[in-house]
Amino acid sequence: FEGPLSVAGEDVEGYYRAYEMFAKSMSNSRYLLNHRLQPGELVVFNNLRMLHGRNHFKSNGGKRHLKGCYVNVDVFKSMTQVLNNHVGDGRLAKRVGNQCWF
Repeated sequence: FEGPLSVAGEDVEGYYRAYEMFAKSMSNSRYLLNHRLQPGELVVFNNLRMLHGRNHFKSNGGKRHLKGCYVNVDVFKSMTQVLNNHVGDGRLAKRVGNQCWF
């Protein structure tokens, strides 16, 4: 998912140093969470907030089902707040959307 590098010439070396550090951190077990989904399980995440991937697999005659969908973050935030108003305490829903800070 990488596009062409578009930086000033003097920034190229620094970019690749940072890129290498980032790439190493992605394979550091300290930052990895592995989970094998079981039948009936679902994972939902924000593509803009979480780096994700999967390991290779062999189907061995089995089936693999992957379904993707996209949700407008503003609609999601609004619906979360409406739900919180009806069944929650009505306070501003936290950790929802792209600006959710841990």
